[in-house]
Amino acid sequence: MDVKEILDFIQLEKFLGYFSAVTGLDAALYDTGGVSLAANRRPGAICTAAAGCARCREHLAQGGRKSMELGEPYIYACGCGLVMCSSPVMCNEELIGSISCGPAMLWEADELAVEEITGKTAGMNIEITESLFAGIPSCDCINITGAAQLLFILVNSLTKEHSVYLQQRERISTQQRAIAELIIERKIAAAGLREMEKRTMALVYPAEKEKELIAFVQSGNKKEATALLNDLLSVIFSLADGNLDTIRVKLFELIAFLSRSAVDAGAPLREVNAITKASFEICEDHTGFEQLCFLTTRAMEGFIETVYRNRGQKQTSFHMTRAIEYIREHYMEDLPLGTVASSVYVSEYYLSHLFRKEMNQTFSDYVSKVRIDKAREFLRNDPTAQIQEAADKTGFKDPNYFAKIFKKSTGISPREYQAFFK
Repeated sequence: MDVKEILDFIQLEKFLGYFSAVTGLDAALYDTGGVSLAANRRPGAICTAAAGCARCREHLAQGGRKSMELGEPYIYACGCGLVMCSSPVMCNEELIGSISCGPAMLWEADELAVEEITGKTAGMNIEITESLFAGIPSCDCINITGAAQLLFILVNSLTKEHSVYLQQRERISTQQRAIAELIIERKIAAAGLREMEKRTMALVYPAEKEKELIAFVQSGNKKEATALLNDLLSVIFSLADGNLDTIRVKLFELIAFLSRSAVDAGAPLREVNAITKASFEICEDHTGFEQLCFLTTRAMEGFIETVYRNRGQKQTSFHMTRAIEYIREHYMEDLPLGTVASSVYVSEYYLSHLFRKEMNQTFSDYVSKVRIDKAREFLRNDPTAQIQEAADKTGFKDPNYFAKIFKKSTGISPREYQAFFK
């Protein structure tokens, strides 16, 4: 990462000017090799006279590295024997440059000092004239230490905001790739349907996925919740046909749905309200496609975290979410109702009742749906795989039964579905 990509140089030059005005010290930005990129120096400064000196660059580069290692400002003697202070410029835990202040003297500006500096600069092609020497500021230890700490705080504020922005952009980009793949998959499936009725069915909003999402929010399973949310987002965008107003309404409705589920799971109203309010930007006209996705995901993660911190789930939701998690972890195995019921310590009758009441579907239908979702993912990722292999890896022992259930669920056969991705 180049430091020029991180810092706004117009703002940086203002910052360096203000810093120099307050502290009386020159300040400059350097790359990792000690080369000056921006500076605020008084006329006739000794650093200007020493520009291009290899010894100075070496000391400046070392100062940046040392401050990074220490995690705090590093005060040292520069190539001229004067006091300098460096603070690291970091991005994603990588050193990309340093900002230094100085040089300064910590001693009295007398003839002995002139002699010492002249000796230190021997071979640097610098003439220590009276005016050059007079331009070197004097500081005591308290002043230089205070300036060093101020510099460190300000540099961190300059880079932290951009690092957060980069992380947010990476999260948004990752999510957009996932949603785009799901939207393409739905369009491909819809295009392969033979009848308009089936095409319409392929784009019906899947209410059962909302219930699954709630289950994972209430259980704190962020990975599965994120995958389900992206799937729901892809459906919402497909159904809205690019109409952002429709998308905004549906997403805010979804957040309200999740907020109620978080409260039901024991999350404090105050925390849930704060998360919901933070997502109000969804309703603003200026909020675009990417930010809508990010705000929805952030709200969902907020609900997950507050539920996890306040683990007061209702027993019904607890057993339901545990059963769903068990099925999604063991979908490749034989999964009779009794096995899953035993894993969550309830009777077969009670678990069957929960699926009908909370998911509006039977236990076996839900297991089949999970397996079909996994089969679609498998066929999409490996377009050359055998249908028998897809059936085996997703818990279907009979490939003919697998093909029948797959077509019933998607409207096309596994082979037709697979062909779209070759």
